[in-house]
Formats: sequence, structure tokens, C-alpha cells
Amino acid sequence: MMRDILHKILSVFLSFTVLFSTLSFSVDQHICMGEVTDTSYFSDADSCGMNMELEDCVIDGLTDDKVQKEKCCNDIHELIPGNQTEQQALQNFEIEKVQFLIAFSYTYLNLYEDDTDEIPFRSHSPPLVDKDISVLYQTFLI
Repeated sequence: MMRDILHKILSVFLSFTVLFSTLSFSVDQHICMGEVTDTSYFSDADSCGMNMELEDCVIDGLTDDKVQKEKCCNDIHELIPGNQTEQQALQNFEIEKVQFLIAFSYTYLNLYEDDTDEIPFRSHSPPLVDKDISVLYQTFLI
């Protein structure tokens, strides 16, 4: 009993591991004034509300005796790729392979019949015996 439960838990854990290792996702970060204000997975990060124009938000820095104007807000988009081998296997799936897989699974699932306790000849009457079979074949219990 305990072994069956552990087996099911392990199989679910391994299936989720395969699922999440093949999943690729993106991480978006919005950086304002050198600090991360928002991080978002699977969608765009929300801005801090400041305009990203040079006139509205300026950090002054001196480089070669010149005033350099930079934007104070930045958006960083990072793509974290998943395992490509399983994804390529799914991309190379052809219609013939799908048809074969459907036919194979249908025949495999219907291969074994259910063991039912139904007796098909229950409604039939027994045959009429006109001779005693044990005397006819001379088989007697001693």
C-alpha cells in the first residue's frame, strides 16, 4: 500500500519535472533610477509611471568634461529557454505518426476484456438427461 502511494507520488513528480524542464519562459524587469521596480514572468513588466523621455527624467553624469544625459528607466527582457530536444520531437510530429499513435492506443486499450461475473447461460434451462451418465461410462465414486 505504502509502496503504491510512493510510486504514484514519484511518477507525478517526475512528470512535472519533465514538463517544467521543457517549458521556456521570459522574465521582464523594469529598472527605474538603478532599482528594479517590477518583475514579471510570461508578460510585460509594468512601468514606474515616469515618462521615459530624456526631458522628464535625466541623470547627469560627467564624461570627458561633457554632461551626458541618460534615461533613468530601462526595460530588460530575458528569455530562459527550455530543453530543446523534447520540443524538437514535438515539432517533427507528422500526421502519419499521429494516425498510427491513435490506432495503436485504441487497439491497446481494447486488447483486454473486462472480467465480469456475468454468466451468459444463466437463463438457459439444463439439458434433459435421458440416460444416467455415471452408469453409462461406469465411473463410480468409491
